[in-house]
Amino acid sequence: MLVYLFILVFVPSFAKDLQSNMLKIAVSSNVGKLNPQGYAAQMYAQNMIYEGLVKIDSKGQIVPSLATSWSIDKTGKIYTFILRKNVRFSNKELFDANAVKKNFDSLLKNRARHSWSNLAMIIKEVKIIDSHQVQIILDKPYTPTLSELSLIRPYRFVAPSMIPDSLDLVKNEPLEPIGTGPYVFSKTDLGKGDTFIKNQDYWDLNANNGIYFDVIQTKIIVEPNSKIVALKTGEVDMIYGYDEVPIEIFKQMDKTKEFSIYQSPPVFTSSLVLNPANKYLENVLMRRAIALSINKDSIVKAVYENFQPKADFLFSPNMPNADISKDYPDAILSFDKDEAKAIIESLGYTLNKNGFYYKDNKQLSLSLLYIGNNPSQRSIAEILQYQLKNVGIFLKLIPTEQTIYHNKLRTGDFDICFHQTWGIPYEPLIMLNSMRYVGHVDYIAQKPLKEKAKIDKEIESVIMLPNDSITKPLHALLYDIYSTQIYIPLTYQTNKSIARKDIQGINMDMRAIGIPFREFYRKP
Repeated sequence: MLVYLFILVFVPSFAKDLQSNMLKIAVSSNVGKLNPQGYAAQMYAQNMIYEGLVKIDSKGQIVPSLATSWSIDKTGKIYTFILRKNVRFSNKELFDANAVKKNFDSLLKNRARHSWSNLAMIIKEVKIIDSHQVQIILDKPYTPTLSELSLIRPYRFVAPSMIPDSLDLVKNEPLEPIGTGPYVFSKTDLGKGDTFIKNQDYWDLNANNGIYFDVIQTKIIVEPNSKIVALKTGEVDMIYGYDEVPIEIFKQMDKTKEFSIYQSPPVFTSSLVLNPANKYLENVLMRRAIALSINKDSIVKAVYENFQPKADFLFSPNMPNADISKDYPDAILSFDKDEAKAIIESLGYTLNKNGFYYKDNKQLSLSLLYIGNNPSQRSIAEILQYQLKNVGIFLKLIPTEQTIYHNKLRTGDFDICFHQTWGIPYEPLIMLNSMRYVGHVDYIAQKPLKEKAKIDKEIESVIMLPNDSITKPLHALLYDIYSTQIYIPLTYQTNKSIARKDIQGINMDMRAIGIPFREFYRKP
């Protein structure tokens, strides 16, 4: 940081060059505290700074990162990693087996904090073999081990000198966010944005001829229309994400001479979650009736202009081993207003002259919690209110600020809410495992179910199975979860980007989380 400031002050021409090779991107908030083991920071920023042993490539496959190769013993419990040589953290510290060991010692000190990640709970020991070789020894075999090690958090490495003597990175933030990644955090301007500078000591600095941007400048712009204005006026060069602007505006931008649009394949699923702790939703038949009341085709057409597909399952069929349509075709629920009304009436409700169902003089009334400044959620909420009204269910819409929204989800303070799956490498196994632990809306929604213990036991069994025997048990587990009717899949989401035409290297792919800044460059 000090070196960078010195350069800016005393070498103006270099500073000018940096400014000319800058990418400005619209975001909705500051990056937060960049702790590799923390969960409050923006993941795209953690991904810029910190690296792990392995990572996910554009096809969703596990590939080397700070480990060049690995092997797994016959028991499935010992993973041996060969570390990349001549790698340094951005403060010049050496990356080696000691750095790996200290980071894992820190993580395992608070393994309960990371209990949603089963790997954190079953690591028995991390052993140094030599300066560039380590072993991770597990208590028992665990198929998603490499997938979890590829996660942006909490298995990325910070410089050892940044870890406190207590090793506790839950109670303490790193002294500085120093990693081995392609960018270095420079500064934050609260409410305005953050700045990242190319790591000149990066071990893969010359990949793609080293032409990726020298500076990444984020600009905080919350409202979707304001983001478009900023793009048109040159305040930013790019908008990136799955739901940053309304789809009609996204499509319109493709017709301009100045901008290009990009879209990925399905990377995760947008669903509704029904909370069975609600007295109206405790009965699986009522939850089924609500699912039958929703016309997903109308939603996808109205909100996304058929630009992305409707969803039949919580996990998209293009996720690993997640397509259960052939084994369990009855898991798909299609819009059927008449059947929905018949189910509701079978539960003792009668249709009042005002068009809504009542039982014991009480209206069948539910509320939908959504993020108020999310344009897609707002549009979907209004359509759902109309569709449920046509069946006889009153739906109250509750727009909420994002932080309050997530707090309400964690405490179960909702009837119906929106839900996003996490994409590769989380789907489906890592996310399924997380459903067993407090802190996620899936746990909250499943907790009141009589099937909860059975589902948890199935999850625990499936995540231990080898890849060659996992498909059938996994499909049975997914069917059991879908049969609870607490999830109503709506659409398979795609990542989208709008960028100035001179921004090159944008290839939208299976990576749902993070922004591959290192692949972007400006056309000469």
